[in-house]
Amino acid sequence: MRRILFIICVLFLFSTEGTSHLYAQAVIEGRVIDSESKNPLQGTHVFLSGTKIGTSTDTTGRYILKGIPAGAHRLVISMIGYGRKTFDLKLGPEEIKTMDFGLKPVVYEMNEIYAGDLDKKWKKRLEHFEELFIGETKWAESVVILNPEVLRFDANFWGRLNAKALAPLRIENRALGYHITYYLDEFTHNGTRTRWDGEPLFTEMTSSDSLQQARWEQNRREAFYGSLRHFWLALLQDRLKEEGFLLYNLRESSYRPYPNNRYRISPKRLISQAEEEYLHHIRFFGRLEIIYTRDKEDRRYLEWTRNFRRGVKGSQVSWLELNERPITLDEDGEVLEPYGATQMGYFAFHRLADLTPREYRPEGFVDLK
Repeated sequence: MRRILFIICVLFLFSTEGTSHLYAQAVIEGRVIDSESKNPLQGTHVFLSGTKIGTSTDTTGRYILKGIPAGAHRLVISMIGYGRKTFDLKLGPEEIKTMDFGLKPVVYEMNEIYAGDLDKKWKKRLEHFEELFIGETKWAESVVILNPEVLRFDANFWGRLNAKALAPLRIENRALGYHITYYLDEFTHNGTRTRWDGEPLFTEMTSSDSLQQARWEQNRREAFYGSLRHFWLALLQDRLKEEGFLLYNLRESSYRPYPNNRYRISPKRLISQAEEEYLHHIRFFGRLEIIYTRDKEDRRYLEWTRNFRRGVKGSQVSWLELNERPITLDEDGEVLEPYGATQMGYFAFHRLADLTPREYRPEGFVDLK
């Protein structure tokens, strides 16, 4: 499942490759048919959102997904000419789940995607959307939406932008080396907050030579370290110090509003066991301040924040606030509750341009699952 699950706030400063899963991996298999004719649907895309795990159905409509890590996932079933289906599910170690689907035929109004109607106002809104969705990090200019004509925008109120996609977005991230098929479910921006939800499927690009492949590997590594996923994994494994993170709790009171009311907090105070052994509850009050000490702020970040409430010099500073208590986290650092928390600071600065598949781990990363 790769949703953008967090509301990303910009009012404040704020939002594979190597794997080593000790949990045995799960399997999903089944069959996809036309719900009206009952005929098998060959070529239906079946994938897990936010991953590289995907396949297409065979001539009998059957599919199988293997090598799935235990945790929470969003399964997506999609075929041109049929309504898309998504299912949120939890998978335990070595679990084999059979899931059959019937897709209903739909009629698309192809004239809705006519590119000739896209005027200067649409192009201006597209630029704003790309800044919010792709981001403004150093890799953003290397990310290209190949079919932007499928996007439609609504900006009836000052500072607000809503977007919908009439078809899956086809995206190339030429800095990290990924093709991304992105099914955009929701995108809203109201001037101070941006949030979206969708289902991306990652496919690795083919490198032209070993030098390009090495550059992709280095960029992916840089995108992972200091990211929200890196933080969640370090928190779950009680390796914050080893991974370069400092953690504080900012508590608002009637005497001192945060950030003055600031305390070091132990990860053990935040985490409790959920109903499954591969799920964990995260609970805290106030705001978490997360300082990543092994990299400094990018100059683009300083421009993005307009120098409002700078973080610790020489580090990358982020904040998290819970919208629900508790939120539930799986072993891959995926949060189950849509919009369960608010990202601020460096976490919010990172957008699609910095996104790697959920199963990605850099070579040498210690994964204690």
